[in-house]
Amino acid sequence: MKQTEISIGLAILLLMVLRLCFTYPYAALLITLLTLLLSMLYFVFSFGLLNQIRFRNLFKKESYKDISILRVIGTMGTGLVLSILSISILFKFQRWPYGNIILLIGLASVLPIVTVVIFKFFTHKNRFYKTLLIRLTIISAVGILFFFIKSETLLALKFRDFPEYVEAVKNEMKDPENLELQKITNDIRLKMESTE
Repeated sequence: MKQTEISIGLAILLLMVLRLCFTYPYAALLITLLTLLLSMLYFVFSFGLLNQIRFRNLFKKESYKDISILRVIGTMGTGLVLSILSISILFKFQRWPYGNIILLIGLASVLPIVTVVIFKFFTHKNRFYKTLLIRLTIISAVGILFFFIKSETLLALKFRDFPEYVEAVKNEMKDPENLELQKITNDIRLKMESTE
């Protein structure tokens, strides 16, 4: 399952970077589906994934004989937070509503987990805490990066070939209730999509 997590995570990052460089078919759909898959992996299978249990041994009782119930509960909570963080990164990248708020909630939720993992790592020197700390550091770093990137910057990167559209969306973002600006943005978007 670790290889699955790494493969999906790298694919998401690669697709996001490629989308910032140029437009390709089904970009938003691919990024969304892969992020949802990663989120579900964290949410549903975190107790096995974070405890380094292979998928085929996931539901065997002997796989958990050396793992305390507290650790299983902790990994389930960590999986929930990682799931929230991956979804919030998706929301921010796609410029969906409340992306920053969800990302802030995810980053605030991961902070106590990182604190506990660092404390446990330095007191026990266990491989489990080392791999968990690496995983949390990577996804938190991506989350922090996206938190500090403005939506306007993502918009300008995604649509660098269409400055008229970028300007229309920026104007609409300043006054989201203005129906005239929404109509102008929609007209420019339709014109932009017809030229692609």
